[in-house]
Amino acid sequence: MVVLAVLRLPLRLISRLCAWWLRIDLKTAELLRRHDRGALPPPQLHDVRQGPSNSTPCHQANMNGGAPAGPNANHVADQEQNSTSFSRQTPGHLVHDTYASQRKAWCDSIRDQTHAWNFNAFELYAKTHGNPLVTITVTLLETYGLLDGWLLDRTKVVNYLLRVEHEYNPNSYHNNTHAADVTQTAAVILESFKKQVKEIPKLERFSIIIASAVHDLGHLGVNNDFLVNSRHPRATMYNDKSVNENFHIARAFAIAREHPDLDIFSGFSLDEQKQIRKLMIETVLSTDMAVHFDLLNRFTTQVDANPDLSAWKDRTLLYQMLVHLADIANPSRPFHLARGWAERVIEEFCDQGDREAAIGLPVSAMCNRATMNMPKAQLGFINIFLKPTLTCFERAAPDFVRMALEHLDLTIKEWSALDAGGLVLPPHLMPQPAQQQGTAGQG
Repeated sequence: MVVLAVLRLPLRLISRLCAWWLRIDLKTAELLRRHDRGALPPPQLHDVRQGPSNSTPCHQANMNGGAPAGPNANHVADQEQNSTSFSRQTPGHLVHDTYASQRKAWCDSIRDQTHAWNFNAFELYAKTHGNPLVTITVTLLETYGLLDGWLLDRTKVVNYLLRVEHEYNPNSYHNNTHAADVTQTAAVILESFKKQVKEIPKLERFSIIIASAVHDLGHLGVNNDFLVNSRHPRATMYNDKSVNENFHIARAFAIAREHPDLDIFSGFSLDEQKQIRKLMIETVLSTDMAVHFDLLNRFTTQVDANPDLSAWKDRTLLYQMLVHLADIANPSRPFHLARGWAERVIEEFCDQGDREAAIGLPVSAMCNRATMNMPKAQLGFINIFLKPTLTCFERAAPDFVRMALEHLDLTIKEWSALDAGGLVLPPHLMPQPAQQQGTAGQG
């Protein structure tokens, strides 16, 4: 009876209850869904917002000089609309595979980019109508000989990845495009340290690719401190410890266990499933920046004690470092890509600060729109976190690290020049007068 009563509730009331549960403003969530924020690289110029998170740029343009995406840019909304007519034929636990007939062509078109450092996840999003994660993950699994003739069921893998991609929220930064970028980065690093590791078992390669794909699954666009301080249900569930990361990996396994059609692990033995689960949990939890310095210290200690990585019987720490580095490495991409990611992450931080102010929480220092300086923030992150991580990992993946550091040196010069030129924030992220007054006394 309770279930029937809930089903009779008006759809908008159900939406409001869900929004209250997730603390997401309904109007903001709808605008995000309709406009695909975080999909394409931000344009050089935007219309100035009238208020925090309540408006979006009137167009999306490619930072490489491409034309605005135009009226047909809303690929996810189109996909949802196109799939409506199929909803009766598609079981509720599955996401309709609208572009199944085009996937092979999409995968073929990026095979020569799977290990390229100029891989452009933004372009892949546009090309695949909002399905970059499924596309790059399937391509990598095929490239490594994991999808056919091994222990995986292709149909289940595609079903699972479609569901995972569907459950990524359209945040400015922590979205399915970021997940695709991190997954490809993990593959680049894996390829780079083959000389040091010599042999990477298929089970481990599979675990790292899938862990990278799900590492931010269901992210709400706010950090762990926000979830804890706002007493979010997820913080309660995970006892305030690595709240986001615990949710991401728990949700990844929950989807697989929801229905046999989604169980990508069904072809493995029980012992193999335990190995995969352990490695995926450990690597996703290592993406919590709260464990960053401890992770680097432990890795350095172990490499000093045993420099021959191929002799490591347990490679968990090696793969933790790999996925953590893949997660934070985008500032070392070519600068036109690095800047695109920088604008997204700064936008998400500023949006969190606006939310904190709106609910009476102190505005986090790195989320205060009134004091944010994008070039300085990027230079700080590079010098404090990314560059030391690359240096630490050089003995595992020397070729990759040298290449990344070369790009990073150029990026540092670019951000320094922008800082010297007076850039603080892109126009669309600049605070309005009311915001400046409201956050000036908070920090």
